[in-house]
Amino acid sequence: MWNIVADENMPLVEELFFEIDGKASYIKRLAGRGINSDDLKNTDILLVRSVTQVNQELLEGSAVRFVGSATIGTDHIDLDYLSQHNIQFANAPGCNAQGVAEYVLASIAYWAQSRDIDLTTVEVGIIGAGNVGSRVANALDVLGIQYVLNDPPLADDGDDKDFVSLEAIQKCDVVTCHVPLVKDGRHATYHLVDDAFLEGMPENSLLINSSRGAVVDNSSALGIKQAGKAIDYILDVWEGEPNINVELMEQTLIATPHIAGYSQEGKIRGTYQLYQALNQWQSLADSVSLQELLPKAPKWQWGGSLDGLYQSLKPYYDLEADDKRMRQVKGEVRQKFDHLRKTYPQRLEFLDTL
Repeated sequence: MWNIVADENMPLVEELFFEIDGKASYIKRLAGRGINSDDLKNTDILLVRSVTQVNQELLEGSAVRFVGSATIGTDHIDLDYLSQHNIQFANAPGCNAQGVAEYVLASIAYWAQSRDIDLTTVEVGIIGAGNVGSRVANALDVLGIQYVLNDPPLADDGDDKDFVSLEAIQKCDVVTCHVPLVKDGRHATYHLVDDAFLEGMPENSLLINSSRGAVVDNSSALGIKQAGKAIDYILDVWEGEPNINVELMEQTLIATPHIAGYSQEGKIRGTYQLYQALNQWQSLADSVSLQELLPKAPKWQWGGSLDGLYQSLKPYYDLEADDKRMRQVKGEVRQKFDHLRKTYPQRLEFLDTL
């Protein structure tokens, strides 16, 4: 028998992992942030999301042989420890990229409506041109909205996109972040958007962060607003989650509890990619296809005009409703942050063009 511990918010774990190579599985569901070493004593397989810190403290003395994270990022995983102890690891790059791109598109559209801005005059600066950033760029291409890209690691790898400097991104009307959290090294992203960056952004501009909370210096973001700068924030990720900066939340145009990628399809892809990785590890064939699992969803049809863009998107994704749910528990948001994520209503992807 395989013993599996899985984050309680991951879909289809029972359906996909009920049996592995003819052996039945015993699956224990736990709150991701609460998983501890005692839970893993006899565990073979650990399936997590971004809220579980997977490191020596968690794994030492356990029987875990496979760790799967249904996320793009790996900053919550001690990859060196896993490698040193011959623990197989898999993550799910790109699983929720379309959901995040749709969140960003809705955010830009909502900002334009709220501030009476003509999107034909706007330039969007995209920091990070990987799975998410490239999809944001594709959506903007379709809509005819101008954008520029910044991604030094991809540029170093010889990617032929027309990248610009971070200083050029800083001058854009909208800046949206799509990078992993890297704390040191030549391409560190920790506090990439800091006091100096925010000071240099244009008046009446917009900053969107749906990557990792610490890519933006939250204290600086609050200080800039308190000093009177006319800048809007749409923040889905926060430093110190779930103990977020409530004062900063109050200063945002839109605040959401780390749900930008929480489309139903994104969650399903994340679990499925771990299922595929575990099968590969065990030299097994997949017994079910991804397409069999994905829901059928109505798709948004663009009418060809950017006027009223948010109102045309709202029936497919109501960004304001997500903001309202978070603000309704403002006084207890730190205590209820994970609950907001756990009880997040089903959201289906609506773009065919990504």
